[in-house]
Formats: sequence, structure tokens, C-alpha cells
Amino acid sequence: MFVIIRTMKIEKGYLDIYKEQATKKSLVANSKGFVKREVLVSTKHKSYDVIQNLIYFENKKAYYVWQGSPEHIAMHKNKKHDEKPEGLISITKEEFELIKSE
Repeated sequence: MFVIIRTMKIEKGYLDIYKEQATKKSLVANSKGFVKREVLVSTKHKSYDVIQNLIYFENKKAYYVWQGSPEHIAMHKNKKHDEKPEGLISITKEEFELIKSE
């Protein structure tokens, strides 16, 4: 299984807005090879909150098919790349191969 982890650091006071967006059904759920998506929240830091999206695919190929899909490309075309959304401090993406799950 292949897992994408997107981590967003968010200024305090903006968590509810981002939680609402993160918990809506995502277009990725319709992608062939999609397994599941989990959304995690941490409020333990004093100056920011964290949302992590864990997106599971059957394999790396299924992820790359999603990345190249018209739906995924259209999602990113609608965003202004030079401007960060209000309240967003940073966003990172990491890719992992899942080797064990219990």
C-alpha cells in the first residue's frame, strides 16, 4: 500500500475552517486504487494547530494515476500558487510505502 501524508500547520483561530474543508468528501475517493483517507488533528502546540491528511492507495501507480487525472489537475488550477490561504503557516507532503498494519 502507498500512503501520502499532507501536513498543514495552521495559525490558532483557523482550525475550524480547515477542519470543515478537510472533512468534506474528497474527489480522490472516486479515484481507482483509492483505499481510504484519514484526517488527524493536533492542538497541542501553543502557537499553531496541525491537520494531517493520510491518503491510502493500493499502490504507487494508483497514486500517480490520481495525480495525473483531470480532476486532480483541475483542483490545483483553481488555486493561486503565489498566495497562501489565510491562516495557513505551511504545508508539506510526504510519500510512504506501508509495510505493516495491525
